Amino acid sequence: MEIKLLPLTKKDLSFLLEIRNNNSTRFYLEDDSIFTLKECENWFKTLLSPWFIVKINNTKVGYFRTKNDEIGCDIHPNFRRKGYAKMAYKEYLKDKSYATLKVFEDNFAKSLYLSLGFKIKEDEGLIRGRKYIKMEYNG
Repeated sequence: MEIKLLPLTKKDLSFLLEIRNNNSTRFYLEDDSIFTLKECENWFKTLLSPWFIVKINNTKVGYFRTKNDEIGCDIHPNFRRKGYAKMAYKEYLKDKSYATLKVFEDNFAKSLYLSLGFKIKEDEGLIRGRKYIKMEYNG
């Protein structure tokens, strides 16, 4: 199985929103807003940190986001629970010595992050009544 992280392009934005605006994705995001394609296109024009499309065997399965050292990955609901997020994190982190991410404490993905070597760093407080934590990776 081949994984690729390819730079996000404007033509990928509809796919990104299909994942991003899904209720099961938004439940685990700090900002759970729904975005229109026009809003997403405006955001894309000002994007400073690279984002990537996650492809497995040439099929788009998700996206990988970066903002300085902070990272995250969202997989399309049709492709979840197949290990693709883990593969994407490993691919991204293979040349990195440091990264952070934020996650709700009740997110099942927290165990994935721990298995990748992330450590719980600090409590970020409550968001929508749920504990939000920062995790840190030192490769």
